[in-house]
Amino acid sequence: MVPWDVRLQARYGLYAVYAVLIVLFVAGIRAVPPGPSRDVAFRLVVFSDPSMLGFYFIAALVLFEKREGVLDALVTSPLSTRAYLWSKALSLTVLALLATTAITALGYGVDVNWAPLLLGVALTSLLFVFVGFVAVARFDSINAYFMTALAYTTVLGAPVLGLLGLFETPLFYLLPAKPSLVLLEAALWRVSPLELTYAVGYLVLATAVASLAAEQAFERHVVQDVSDPVTDRPPVGTGIGAGAGRGGRFGRGPVRSLVLADLKNWLRDPLLVYIGLAPILLGTVARFLVPFAEDSLGGLVDLAAYRPEVAAALFLFGPSIIGFAVGFLILEDREQGTVVALSLTPLGERGYLAYRVIVTTALSVAAAAVVVPLSGLVAASLPWLLASSLVAGLYGPVTALLLSGLAANSVEGIAFSKFLGFLVMIPVGLIAVVPTPWQHLAGFFPAYWPAVVLVWGERGAGSQSVAVALGVGILVQSVALALLVRQFHRQ
Repeated sequence: MVPWDVRLQARYGLYAVYAVLIVLFVAGIRAVPPGPSRDVAFRLVVFSDPSMLGFYFIAALVLFEKREGVLDALVTSPLSTRAYLWSKALSLTVLALLATTAITALGYGVDVNWAPLLLGVALTSLLFVFVGFVAVARFDSINAYFMTALAYTTVLGAPVLGLLGLFETPLFYLLPAKPSLVLLEAALWRVSPLELTYAVGYLVLATAVASLAAEQAFERHVVQDVSDPVTDRPPVGTGIGAGAGRGGRFGRGPVRSLVLADLKNWLRDPLLVYIGLAPILLGTVARFLVPFAEDSLGGLVDLAAYRPEVAAALFLFGPSIIGFAVGFLILEDREQGTVVALSLTPLGERGYLAYRVIVTTALSVAAAAVVVPLSGLVAASLPWLLASSLVAGLYGPVTALLLSGLAANSVEGIAFSKFLGFLVMIPVGLIAVVPTPWQHLAGFFPAYWPAVVLVWGERGAGSQSVAVALGVGILVQSVALALLVRQFHRQ
């Protein structure tokens, strides 16, 4: 099963995606000056990505196999629950170890203590794969799972606040992320034998408990459903358009049916409720957290000097997360046959896609316009805010179509979603450190133009320059949308 799972993961593009991610991570780590800052960046990258990659990928793999009936077949085969789960955990841990080795050797250097580094990554990966399975087992939709995943990662990853110097408490030693960070620390410096014993012992114990919990979740939510065919299982579709093509709805008109389905899902789906509130929550939290971070990180970086760039990253967060969610909704609609059903109605495939683009743009404009005044990081006039929000709003459908257009299914969607953060942070970072006109080389990133409009406006660039950037931003993102729409129709 292990080599079979590795082949499947390679087929779904996980190894190809991580080959590119390794290059980006290496470039990011090497861009940080040697010293304490690079040490923190290295540990943060290794913990937050290779170590935890299995948490999200196990969810996509399990949900895809549920939808395809693979788990139903495995339940009736000689393969045991434990063998199935450990095969997934070991195969994803192989990828985590390969990625960690490459990132360390190329980005930080080979002069590290490899034993605690690789042991920490291996144990953390195994643990989070099993925790991810426990979190996803009861769901039949990736969108329904994301909200639970957010709660898990927020709690389990809290010790990262101590790594960044923002907040520390002995209570963090109760969370499994703390021993992982201790082992990563041991890879760079000398750590006491007591701490090493705690870290290894805690992770081994936590992994054992999580593996047993995963087995119970599999028996309860997979085996029991297969063994009891009369058990009512929740509907697979929870996407915005799920069910829009079922009997009788199109008597009210396809657009109206989609709107009603959207409203129903926004009200009942915790993930979509969170997405609707996310810009408000982010802006409010940033108003207090950014000044606190400026004081706490004063020894590492002068964050106050980059307030416009921080505001630009927050500015694009709303459109990005809305595009991310809608991209997965489109993927689910396509996998469940909703798009095919709608193509046989008067709305058609083009109408469906136009509806998605228009709604996503409107929501993204609102999200971008809300977060800036709430954060209080820049003083934006109303005309400037509305104009720049329009450009940022176009980034929402670009993100949605990029995700749903490149990915053939939800597993590949999770893989490609790893790039979405880089598509925002790379152009914002270039604006912060590269002077004009050289920073314009990042103009092929659609996120560059909304960010540069906001930063230039705050730093007092001429109104003519800002107006040109607005126009170019609308043009670039419109061209990107046209190309992505063509790709979607071709698929």
